[in-house]
Amino acid sequence: MFRPESDWTDQNVAGVERFAIDRRFSIRGVDVDIRRFDWVSPCEGPFSPAKHYIDFSLAGPIRRSQLSVDAWQGVRRAGDILYLSPQHAYWGKPALERRRLLCIAISQEFIEHVFEAERPLDHLMPCADVQNPGLRRTLHSIAAELLAPGFASSILLEAMLVSAVVELSRLQREPAGTSQAGSGATDRQVRRIIDYVMDNLSRPLSIAEIARECGLSTRHVARVFKDGTGLSLGDFIAQSRTALAKELLASDSLRIKEVAWRCGFSSTSAFSAAFRAATAMTPREYQQGGMRSQ
Repeated sequence: MFRPESDWTDQNVAGVERFAIDRRFSIRGVDVDIRRFDWVSPCEGPFSPAKHYIDFSLAGPIRRSQLSVDAWQGVRRAGDILYLSPQHAYWGKPALERRRLLCIAISQEFIEHVFEAERPLDHLMPCADVQNPGLRRTLHSIAAELLAPGFASSILLEAMLVSAVVELSRLQREPAGTSQAGSGATDRQVRRIIDYVMDNLSRPLSIAEIARECGLSTRHVARVFKDGTGLSLGDFIAQSRTALAKELLASDSLRIKEVAWRCGFSSTSAFSAAFRAATAMTPREYQQGGMRSQ
């Protein structure tokens, strides 16, 4: 059985090239790493984690892989935060793209340490697209510390991992009547906004247009998205375009002008300025080899 939280050393993962682990950290049965790889050919199959497993996309918005599990009806699409419980078996069909992930595998030992012998995650359902701003902020902080460790880094990382486990436990413990009571409707609205943006990156996008197409008011669409993801809608669009540009620039067959057009820019100069502000490289520098250093 394929274990997504492993380093894939002894697993024949069909369709994957250039797999590498950039950073690792382990404590009390929790294994954390930052990994990168390319899904280059279509594949699908069963898998199951041995521990509670979270992965978080560090490459910006992603194409949505297909995922199903014995606890769900039908197939769901994965978002940028994925949670898998070890109590279930899964089937996946990855989207073809370059990936860079923060992966966290959490042992029962660590959970019992945090909650003083209790196991609140035992009945937590898998979630293909976790919409939790607190968890998102914590995962960003863990990745930043792994990539640039400072004084007492292991102590800080352990504290942040405790925070991540607490945020996970809250996914099923929000009391009735709180702001999360209507979170199902909010999550669907956020998902609809994300889908619309990702399907229309090659065109100019305005907040008013997104609101209209998603059946929301202009003021409401920005607030719903910010509350659900922790990002402003403008930042999400910019990050999505940067991620798409990186993927397209990896193909030597595309000219910079064509990449700019596919990413919704009306001119090469505007695209170059935006890309350089986001990555500290020009599109040409990235295309000619800067991407390999990331």
